Amino acid sequence: MFLITASFGFLQPFVPLYWEASGLSRAQIGIVGGIGSGAALLVQPLMGRLSDHLDSRRLLMALAAITAAGAYFSFQWVANAAAFAVLTAVGVNGTIYLNAAAGVVCGRLGGRLRGGATYAAYRVWGSVGYIVVALLAGWLINNGAKAGEAMTRQTLMDVFRWGPLIFVAVAGLALIIPDPRAPECPVLAGGGTCDSTDGPRRNGALLKPFLVCFFLYQFALYGASAYLSLYMKALGASPLWITATFASGVVCEVLVMSRIGRLSDLHGRKPVLAVAFVLMPIRLLCYIPATGPLWVLFVQLLHGLNFGIMGAIAVAYVNDVADDRTRGAAQAALASAGGLAVAIGPAVCGLIAQRYGLGWMFAAMSLVGWIGAILFIFGVREPWRPGAAQTSRA
Repeated sequence: MFLITASFGFLQPFVPLYWEASGLSRAQIGIVGGIGSGAALLVQPLMGRLSDHLDSRRLLMALAAITAAGAYFSFQWVANAAAFAVLTAVGVNGTIYLNAAAGVVCGRLGGRLRGGATYAAYRVWGSVGYIVVALLAGWLINNGAKAGEAMTRQTLMDVFRWGPLIFVAVAGLALIIPDPRAPECPVLAGGGTCDSTDGPRRNGALLKPFLVCFFLYQFALYGASAYLSLYMKALGASPLWITATFASGVVCEVLVMSRIGRLSDLHGRKPVLAVAFVLMPIRLLCYIPATGPLWVLFVQLLHGLNFGIMGAIAVAYVNDVADDRTRGAAQAALASAGGLAVAIGPAVCGLIAQRYGLGWMFAAMSLVGWIGAILFIFGVREPWRPGAAQTSRA
């Protein structure tokens, strides 16, 4: 978990900057990211179902990590939009599957009663990894650039020479992680399924509305976030400022994630998730009047209450509404909803930013975020009885 999320420490801040340094416009950046993520979505449902059928994730995780490593390492040899789209599709496919499979493994290890606390306890180490790698990447670029030099392909190259080694390490560790198998569970009368905790699951009725809201949330947040490093660059930020801004948000994420899982086990997933849904569109609006990098850094601290909640509790929610035999497919559906949002969001945001500017882009994505928040509050149900974990321990 440390290494999987650590990879985003060099991908999230510097992939858009590298594309821009390679001559891509803002609209092209969105389209390349969208095509890459969209192509990856075609594979995710198949990988989720295959892992459920095999009831094993180790080999698939190792293969996903190796292909991602090769894709991002190859960035240094291409400079056109078509090649970037192909490599991005391969890299994003690997990272999406690694996160989905990790959610399944953590769900098996923790069970439903402690699902939120267990996943958050593992995932918080990923946030620590993100901070370490983001700061190292910023230092590496700052150290290699001449004073006052613009960020060029050459100054950003080292990130894509060394960063993919993280995926190589993930591939090795994936072969030895715990990967518990599903317990035997007969089909119930009436065609229902059961698991080791609480019998029949109404996964379809609960999962689909949540996936719609999750899609809108990811569409707004990560569509806009794809341009945050470019926004900071326009405000005069150095590479170290950019990575420090991303890392500061993840520091807050660590603090939130270390507590939020247990709270969701005691009081329910929905109240906790509602906080993230409501705060995200407010955060996007707060970027608009920024006068410099420091303003953006302070707004970015709200990331702790966005991904610090959503990154852990969304996975726990999906684990709750699935059973041990469908959890791989359910987590793949969550990953696909997020991936589709990341595919379309940056492309739409790129077109808005190209024509109207980044300020209007943040405003438009805030509106999308409010729609997702309203649908979540009024249309999504709690997946299980809050307080069950406390009752069980008693």
